[in-house]
Amino acid sequence: MTSAGSETDLVSSGQIIKNRWRIIKKIGGGGFGEIYEAQEENSRERVALKLESTKQSKQVLKMEVAVLRKLQDKEHFCKFFGCGRTEKYNYIAMSIQVRASNLPEIRCDFISVSLVFLW
Repeated sequence: MTSAGSETDLVSSGQIIKNRWRIIKKIGGGGFGEIYEAQEENSRERVALKLESTKQSKQVLKMEVAVLRKLQDKEHFCKFFGCGRTEKYNYIAMSIQVRASNLPEIRCDFISVSLVFLW
């Protein structure tokens, strides 16, 4: 993917959402929407920004926001930074977990007991 993104992406690298979140790169996507790595403009904190099209028939981010807000004081849940909407998409910003490997890559290798409990 180029820095401009593909024609089907909801946003592109470098784009700033609501004067707060700068898109760095797309990190995932599927039937639920798209996930981007982004950076908060003031604090420079990296976040995961999950977007769903407003044209999508089944919108689930509203429920996800409600659940994340209720779980903010609980251990092992991502931090909720905010949410909003534009004409094109709804979005939610949450903490991002950066790992050297993803689960499919790890599955191909030997998995230690300590790593199993970490996941």
